[in-house]
Amino acid sequence: METKLSSKRMELVRLKCEFENGIDIEEVGSKGGLSLGWKGNSLVSLRSFSSSHNDVDIHDHKHEEVWHLTSFYGNPDGRFRCTSWDLLRQLCIDPSILWVVLGDSNKITNSYEK
Repeated sequence: METKLSSKRMELVRLKCEFENGIDIEEVGSKGGLSLGWKGNSLVSLRSFSSSHNDVDIHDHKHEEVWHLTSFYGNPDGRFRCTSWDLLRQLCIDPSILWVVLGDSNKITNSYEK
């Protein structure tokens, strides 16, 4: 999720919610900041991260499956939105694996969404 918090403050929130493991990415100015939290050590493998995404593999031991999860924050500046979409294209490395992308693409389709 987009936090708009420093990574240290987000870590405190994540731990208060009893997610002992996580990835907290620092905000840039008053924008962004991402956090992904989970319980257990063997559930998540980090693929990559940046100020606008977390990319992980989720290990579902119950069903003996691995799936791909990306949390994503698209650039709110329309001039750089293509860069955000290019990042998602690069992250889709194996279309045969279930891939869940969640977050905010900052794609505004109507003026009332501002």
